Amino acid sequence: MAEIRELAPKPTPEQITDLALAIDPAARVISTRRFMGGISCRMDVLKYSSGKKQHEVVVRQYGPWRKDEDPHPGTLESAVLELLGENGVAAPALILDKAATKIMGNRTVVTSFIDGGPQMTADDIDDWSRQFVVAISKAHNILLTPKIRKIVPSLYTGLDRMFARSEPAKYIAEHPFGPKLWQIAKDRWPYVGKSEDHLLHADYWSGNTLWKNEKLVAIVDWEEARIGEPTWDIAIIVQDAACFGMDIEDAVIRHHRQVSGRTLKDFDFWRMCVALGEMPDPGVWVSGYRALGGGSITPEEVRANHTASIEMMLSDA
Repeated sequence: MAEIRELAPKPTPEQITDLALAIDPAARVISTRRFMGGISCRMDVLKYSSGKKQHEVVVRQYGPWRKDEDPHPGTLESAVLELLGENGVAAPALILDKAATKIMGNRTVVTSFIDGGPQMTADDIDDWSRQFVVAISKAHNILLTPKIRKIVPSLYTGLDRMFARSEPAKYIAEHPFGPKLWQIAKDRWPYVGKSEDHLLHADYWSGNTLWKNEKLVAIVDWEEARIGEPTWDIAIIVQDAACFGMDIEDAVIRHHRQVSGRTLKDFDFWRMCVALGEMPDPGVWVSGYRALGGGSITPEEVRANHTASIEMMLSDA
């Protein structure tokens, strides 16, 4: 069963006015609207005028269910967006952080509004795959600052905990192939390279990208960023697409080699880890997939695709 997540409340008119004035003392609020997406946070678009110009920003409130996380997703995303902006990566610009949190009474960031929407698939799958790789490779190439190294968790720490267990976690054990796949990955973990420390999105799927006129214009939702092996992000792209019936592995690997000049290390292992994280039931994603403009795939089809991908991994292991 999917986790029930309590989202932050709708902003009050007074809060909206205060946010606009914090951005620009001459601002006058025009309107607000709920912005769809953001499984882990409530998002609203604030439209305001300043002089003769009109502006739109996104207000991201993190749900109360995340208040005890350390580092808090809002703290993490704020720092990462700042770094991405300094390095010209296609992502929302950070506008307000601590001031927005004070106004809203819970962890909030305000970012630029980017005109675009998710593109869950495309007629030209090869070019779609290439754009995914090009965009995330720019983030992978950023030189990490001491601040980012201090705030952003290591990808490897969570996996150390996962494979230190004597038995798989409950959500993995509930899947028919979970224990077997987990054991294979656990046996490989000591031999997987852990020297890379690049900035990772760590939830890099089509729902966390914005597109306009067939062009990827931004990567969004950086609240789960990690530091580690770039192959993790690439494996997420491939495995997520497989669940929704798209085989993009060859195209993504080819484009990554051309764009980065690097070989994807331990790709099979990382894809196994992504598949484990999708357990026990990736079929619950279908409603969100459709809401973001995806096709008419059913939960049963997503489960079958996920199972087929695991069977392939097990046969190749």
